[in-house]
Amino acid sequence: MKFNTLLHLPLAASAVIAAASLLPQSAQADENMFGYVYGADTLPKGKWEVYNWTTWRHSKDVGEYDAFDIQFEAEYGITDHFQTSTYIMFDLRDQSGLDPEEYKDLNQFEFDGLKQSFKYNVLSTYKDAFGLSFYVEPGWSRFHKVTGERIDEFELETKVIIQKNFLDDTLIWALNLTPEFEWYFPDESSTETEFVFETTTGLSYRFIENWYAGVEVRYHTEFPEYGAQEHQAIFVGPNIHYGGEKWWFTLTWLPQIWGEPNEEGSHRHFGEHEKSELRLKVGYNF
Repeated sequence: MKFNTLLHLPLAASAVIAAASLLPQSAQADENMFGYVYGADTLPKGKWEVYNWTTWRHSKDVGEYDAFDIQFEAEYGITDHFQTSTYIMFDLRDQSGLDPEEYKDLNQFEFDGLKQSFKYNVLSTYKDAFGLSFYVEPGWSRFHKVTGERIDEFELETKVIIQKNFLDDTLIWALNLTPEFEWYFPDESSTETEFVFETTTGLSYRFIENWYAGVEVRYHTEFPEYGAQEHQAIFVGPNIHYGGEKWWFTLTWLPQIWGEPNEEGSHRHFGEHEKSELRLKVGYNF
């Protein structure tokens, strides 16, 4: 199957979810106001939500690089304060002309793995001084996110989620602190470990009914074998969000503005990151 054909698959999936919103439903939307930042709210007890996430990671300093992280998520409210989500992931990429020691030329669309997340809300965004939730997400993937190499990886992602609303809930601020632990198995006889830390924050403002616009900031760093820092990068960019009665979408563009280590004459890091990321999330409530 040609890469150009594969490129239409995540867009088609988003269109199917959006079209489903035309069916009569009565559930309230649990909207994601941001593409990368998680909010503190949880689904009400007994409610379902389905998502499609498509993240396009585009371009390095040499060669051709386009990688799409595609996720389908089903989210369920166990109680009014506790929810769980199941993810099915796919890896779609077209890369060539990169560092031959690190990257193979690839044109692939593959099943990538599974994740299960759990989120518990401690403080309500609307009843308390600020919203506070804790998040845990174990996962398994079959391909290295950056290189596309076939490698089994197990990860445990955790989050502290803080949210504060202002101006009668028209201005939303959220902050995530995300420590993550990763285990790689390149072959049957070896194991590699890594500690990843990420901080994301964002503002979103409702400028007309159902429409929000804002900005997000993402900081990412990694420590192989829990040792010295390997690299770090900062991404900053705008987002747009629409929330209807039964469905919503969020689009966020995050160009890399700084990273290290970097090549002479550059202020960005391309070994583990790309020039920019574009994420589209579409959700539908039952």
